[in-house]
Amino acid sequence: MATKSDMTADFPRNLRLLCSYRPTISLVASALGIHRSQLNRYLSGGALPRLPLMRRISDYFGVELHELMLPNEEFSQLVSLRGITTHSTNRTLCSHLDRIARCNDPRIRKLEGTFFEYYYSMSTPGMVLRSLIGFEMQDEILTYKRLERIAPQYKASKRVFKYVGAAVLTGDRVFMHDYETAAEIELTQTVLCPDYSHRWNHLHGIKLGVAANSEHMPCAVRVVLERTPPRASVRACLQKCGLFPPESAELPAGILPLIDNRQSGPTAFNAVNL
Repeated sequence: MATKSDMTADFPRNLRLLCSYRPTISLVASALGIHRSQLNRYLSGGALPRLPLMRRISDYFGVELHELMLPNEEFSQLVSLRGITTHSTNRTLCSHLDRIARCNDPRIRKLEGTFFEYYYSMSTPGMVLRSLIGFEMQDEILTYKRLERIAPQYKASKRVFKYVGAAVLTGDRVFMHDYETAAEIELTQTVLCPDYSHRWNHLHGIKLGVAANSEHMPCAVRVVLERTPPRASVRACLQKCGLFPPESAELPAGILPLIDNRQSGPTAFNAVNL
């Protein structure tokens, strides 16, 4: 009969086996709603998850709660026979993500850091929105957080919308995909052209999303990313974010022509050629 210590020793091995069927450890941690460092403790056997998290782990991987504590050899056979690696919906999705990750150009690392993002607001027509994006490499995947203040920059606003997502570089274009974390009902996609002559300090392209108002109208706008000043804190940069009239002196010179949405086509909405 297996002892409690045996079960505790088998759990991290079983968890490592399950995680091996996912593209990255960071994606597993994100899906479970925990930090990667916390997941690493479970993988190493340094700690055992509490019951609510154990339930999330079993639901995420599609196994029964008690099966996570089975002897590793028995658990491995169960996983193999059940076909969790080839027949589950999660596995199919992860295989696609893994293929995308393999196509990622290593130059994507040049985007690490923080950027101001500029585009004409989808929900407040005529106003320019400046938001903040922070890029960070995690297990060969460039993840990011985008923070938006949908209020005039000069007004104190505690409401900040946060988007999280990932970016890949392929075909000399950066593809960004994210979702809003509060209501979780909004996805955005952005395609950017890096400005190689400026060492990845400026990028421009097109953003596709919906207006953050009751209409939720689908929109496409031109967008520009500009690297924030060196050593500027996140708090200081976030204080500079918000809505601006186009004539505002706070907007950098040369931004407005790059985000002008009036001219395009004639058969498609195109990014600006620099």
